[in-house]
Amino acid sequence: MKTGGCILLLMSLTCLPATAQEEDLLEDEFELLREEEIVYTAAKHKQDISESPSAISVITREDIVNTHCTDLICLLRQVPEVQVRRVTSMYHAAGARSLTGEIGDRILVLVDGREVNEELVGIVYWTGLPIHLEDIQRIEIIRGPGSSLYGANALSMVVSITTRKSDSDRAEVFAGGGEHDRVSAHASVDRVLGDWNLHLSGGRETADAWCRRDTRERELHRFRFRIQRQGREWTTTLQAGVVSGGGSFYTNIAPGYMHDILIPHAILTHTGEWLRAQVWFNFLKADLELDLPLYYRGMLLGAFLDSIPFHTTTTDGEVQVNWSPFEGNLLVGGASYRLLTFFSEYNDPQDAVQHRVAVFLQDEQRLWDRLILTAGARLDVNSKTPLAFSPRFAAVYKFVKGHLIRAAFGRAFRKPSFFYTSTHLLGAEGTSAFPELGEFFRKNIGNENLGNESVTAFELGYRGRFLGGDLTAEAGVFYNLYRDSFNFPFHIETNNMGVPDLSRSSIRFENKGRDIDSLGGSISLVYRIRSRLRLSANYSYRYNVYVTEPPGGAVPGQGGKGDRVPWEPPHLANLGFHYLAAKGLRLGATLHYHSDSTNKMPEHGGLFDDQIGVHCPGALVVGAFVSWAFELESLRLEAGVRAYNLLNAGFRDTTSIIRSDGVELGGELIGRRIFAFLRGAI
Repeated sequence: MKTGGCILLLMSLTCLPATAQEEDLLEDEFELLREEEIVYTAAKHKQDISESPSAISVITREDIVNTHCTDLICLLRQVPEVQVRRVTSMYHAAGARSLTGEIGDRILVLVDGREVNEELVGIVYWTGLPIHLEDIQRIEIIRGPGSSLYGANALSMVVSITTRKSDSDRAEVFAGGGEHDRVSAHASVDRVLGDWNLHLSGGRETADAWCRRDTRERELHRFRFRIQRQGREWTTTLQAGVVSGGGSFYTNIAPGYMHDILIPHAILTHTGEWLRAQVWFNFLKADLELDLPLYYRGMLLGAFLDSIPFHTTTTDGEVQVNWSPFEGNLLVGGASYRLLTFFSEYNDPQDAVQHRVAVFLQDEQRLWDRLILTAGARLDVNSKTPLAFSPRFAAVYKFVKGHLIRAAFGRAFRKPSFFYTSTHLLGAEGTSAFPELGEFFRKNIGNENLGNESVTAFELGYRGRFLGGDLTAEAGVFYNLYRDSFNFPFHIETNNMGVPDLSRSSIRFENKGRDIDSLGGSISLVYRIRSRLRLSANYSYRYNVYVTEPPGGAVPGQGGKGDRVPWEPPHLANLGFHYLAAKGLRLGATLHYHSDSTNKMPEHGGLFDDQIGVHCPGALVVGAFVSWAFELESLRLEAGVRAYNLLNAGFRDTTSIIRSDGVELGGELIGRRIFAFLRGAI
């Protein structure tokens, strides 16, 4: 009865007559709704979302403000077909449709056009990005392959983040804190001087482990500035920033801790009516301390002596031209060059260099105002890995006003990272029984002959609007063929006494063992009532099956040819609402569900231990928020509370095992986090 009464109260509030102030607020909300309908990422030019050649979702500023989430990765969990894995408070992984894994290196993430994937492992440091939630205006998510425009790593998803820009002088501050020493402080200042727009922002974040007391897993500092010049038909922007600090980390072979992280970046962008050019630079420096027990069936083989200092750089330049040769036709083409470097004195060789050159072309043709055909391709040439060709074809047909269907085909690839190709670690010392351990690591792990991982994707989608545009419905199905996937097999040879012979053993990345076909789909509904009450629901399903036999046969927690892939939950679902009152009240709640999964893990947590299957139960997670906004002369304030896992039902996003030394390996147990905040603007 209480729940029903609350719902009736909310519905009655939406039916009250609107005052002039309320009408202004509603107009602002409708502006946000119109903003949601225009996208850029799927075709590299502005278009209506209904004309997108890819399945795409948009997270607006309204969604970012009205949420229980305290970080970016949490927002993605609400998107259909997207899976998020929180491994630790510092380290998160995300993917779309299939094969997310604990690493999350099959996606590409852009911030204002700059790729933020770190080339060392190919992953995204979600908590180490140079932006706070308060910096973000909107997020576009391509669900599916995007290599035809964006190249390497756009295998299952492209996330494009656009930062906020102010047309007037503005100062803002955000401060909050909560359980597990989660502290977040951020401030920004914008100043407009004629055609010039200046921005400064910075802040600090900390977080402890979810369920291990006094274990600091994240401590980061951010600083960013932007200078923008706006002409009549062009915009030139210079951005730069730095992230520093430390936190827990995860690799394919072991967890660890990153000390003395330093990530500076800079990007210069020029955008005109038909030309877009950008050049950017990224640098990563850190000390990686691997928590890697070197045991084999209880026998101690040795240990690593020190942490591993390293640094990587990325320098990239790209030019894009948009040209309309005749009415209804648009050509988008461009070229890019990238220089990548890696250096560590604890690696052999100490430095590695890669060059990448790419060209892309896309043709978009409108026919009869109902049909849009898109065809494009990109060619990537890398000095370390084979040439990659990424085509795409799509057709969007508007069969009734407000309703359309989309059919698409595409190929995408993932380039092996420095870690996969060039890691030959120094600094391991064996016991007296295994003096060859150091040489074993010097020769293994990296594989210079690795090829690209690829996916061939087919999809069919529907999008429609009902009830005067207030209700949006989406549905889609996909069939993906993943080939040459990266794997990390162990080939441990033993003598007649069962003792490992490292001179005849190997452990390195290879392109075999995980060829998978994936069939799935999703359905999504969003219902807005006078822009005050928003209800949303989505459900995603995927069925993944092995189409090749893993080396050495079926593995516990993995399965063999013809078996269903058990390490990814087949069911994902979200349900949510948020309510915006005219006088400042904002409240909402979400439910997220993922089904159970099973993955292989080392039996006692050591690198060379036998693999066993470990089960991860499904979970239902509740998030909620409430806030109140008010004004004091020219100062606007908002105070509120955000809660994640409100019921404190401990769960894991990925499998975990307790090592023989008592340390937890894998996904940590996630508990409740209550977070109070204050936002101010002037």
